[in-house]
Amino acid sequence: MFITGCQGQLGRALNVFYSGHSDIQLINTDVNDLDITDEQAVLQKVLEINPDIIINCAAYTKVDECEEHEDEAYQINVTGVRNLCHAANEAGAVIVHISTDYVFNGEKKTPYVESDAYDPQSAYGRTKMAGEQMVCQIAEKYFIVRTAWLYGEGKNFVGTMLHLSESRDCVRVVNDQFGTPTSAEELVKVIDLLIQSDRYGIYHATCEGSCDWAEFATEIFRLCGRNMKVEPVTTEEYGAKAKRPAYSVLENRRLTEEFGYRMQEWKPALEKYLADRGLMKKELVYSMNKKRVLVTGANGYIGRHVVSALLDMGHEVIASDFSYDGVDERAKRTDVDLFSGDTDIYEQYGRPDSCIHMAWRNGFVHNAESHLTDLPNHYTFIKNMIEGGLPQLAVMGTMHEIGYWEGAIVEDTPANPTSLYGISKNALRQMTFLLASGKGVKIDWLRAYYILGDDEKSSSLFGKIVGWEKEGKETFPFNSGKNKYDFITVDELAKQIAASATQDVVHGVINCCTGNPVSLADKVQEFIAEHGFKIRPEFGVFPDRPYDSPGVWGDAEKIQKIMKGLE
Repeated sequence: MFITGCQGQLGRALNVFYSGHSDIQLINTDVNDLDITDEQAVLQKVLEINPDIIINCAAYTKVDECEEHEDEAYQINVTGVRNLCHAANEAGAVIVHISTDYVFNGEKKTPYVESDAYDPQSAYGRTKMAGEQMVCQIAEKYFIVRTAWLYGEGKNFVGTMLHLSESRDCVRVVNDQFGTPTSAEELVKVIDLLIQSDRYGIYHATCEGSCDWAEFATEIFRLCGRNMKVEPVTTEEYGAKAKRPAYSVLENRRLTEEFGYRMQEWKPALEKYLADRGLMKKELVYSMNKKRVLVTGANGYIGRHVVSALLDMGHEVIASDFSYDGVDERAKRTDVDLFSGDTDIYEQYGRPDSCIHMAWRNGFVHNAESHLTDLPNHYTFIKNMIEGGLPQLAVMGTMHEIGYWEGAIVEDTPANPTSLYGISKNALRQMTFLLASGKGVKIDWLRAYYILGDDEKSSSLFGKIVGWEKEGKETFPFNSGKNKYDFITVDELAKQIAASATQDVVHGVINCCTGNPVSLADKVQEFIAEHGFKIRPEFGVFPDRPYDSPGVWGDAEKIQKIMKGLE
């Protein structure tokens, strides 16, 4: 791997990331080693190295200076790029070229996607646009990665704000320019993902979410405990030679479409950056403590969403399942056999800080015999994980453990399950707490309620409605729909599960729910209306089942306390 501009923020982050990769040989150059505007020097160097990958981090990035030195900026941002592309072709190498949000005019009101038209408003933007065009016209194998508001090791906005806070008690920052602060560490993860594929082209890569510069500065000072006042000003009031995009939020559309990859939210990424450098307030570091979390059943209907929720919170995820086609690309996959029975399975999984055990067959087939026949495997897995030293274990439970019940289900509600699914889950709950007794492990039994979402992996009623709508059915037979349940979307459920399994506030049986009973008929009608479906239910075709409660929901006191702790 040949890196130009190795002393910049991204170049340094690449070196840190690949330092532990024995299969990657890094060749670093910077302006003192190689003048990329010298065509012969570039070709000679590249052919000498014969790299598989060239990552071009070199650029003239002083935006205001570009206005007076556009010719110089053109040499580095365009001519240099041209030279690297020709050399890459000669060596048969992939070139990764780093670009910017400045290739757009900033007048759009929604996030820019990769296919939006160029319209740079500054000399810097014009040269970066021309550099992109060189790559597209010349390079045979390329990735153009557009990013924005980058910070890492080196001179950046974060460092500037902290430096100013040492000698001032107030700083003026613009509040009419919107974008996304992006950690170089998070950008490197995207580059690594791309170069392991041949899905060439242009990609946007910024952390998720957005803010203005004043909000960014305020968050930096808050996290670092600096008593600094941020005085918001307009771009015009602040004054600058080069025109900045007023709105430069980028949507990482191709990352999602091609890889199912979602970058970290900007606030957790900033927290990690500051915490890693000892700049963050100690109490905040403690509260955002990152964990390594093993998720079994990671590719299941709920599991996929839980994996993404954990990653968005800043945790590291080890995903365990039979297949991974729907699992967030940020998660680490494992080929460890979940039900091998090996006593050292905790070691095999890399000694995670927490485990969310969600693996379960036929969850929507309540009287499948597999619930009982698989139970010994679940028992053995949990036993070996606890005895191996697992600090925290969250196991997925269900309202069906309780059986028939009217009203709110609390932690001590007596269980009288009426299906093989409920019987098996209830037995596993009892076994889990017995196995954990006296072992010092924190147990979270996460009891789920009525899950909905238009995810086609679901076998729930709502998943079926989606399928029937696609088939063109006009109606579907239904019971009275009068029974009331605690409905929760799969995304909200995933957030609750992720939060519960990584916190240290409350443990034991935790209802993952809303605490609000709604009739099935009302929820179905709401679901159909929200999605604009034409299909309609025929109420009263089927009789209500005698063992279904007229109204049952979860007591939400514990989960509300947990979720409030994240605010």
